[in-house]
Amino acid sequence: MNYFIGKTKPWLESELAKAQADYSAGKVIINVSSGDVTTGKMIHVNVQDRIERLLIALNALDSTTYPDLSIRRISRTRVTFSSS
Repeated sequence: MNYFIGKTKPWLESELAKAQADYSAGKVIINVSSGDVTTGKMIHVNVQDRIERLLIALNALDSTTYPDLSIRRISRTRVTFSSS
């Protein structure tokens, strides 16, 4: 699924470079709260997931430069049986 519909290729490439820099630096996001004080809701996406989503969007815009092989594929499946 492309989460970045409408974004330009330069914007996506810029965000990809930032995500790759975060991943290579090993950045960690820390939330701190005190008592009942809350400033808002934050959604954090794993850096690897962010990179994958950006590559999917870039593939949709330019499949020659960003081929399907650059996007992580499902390598395992798990079968689940349920009784009815």
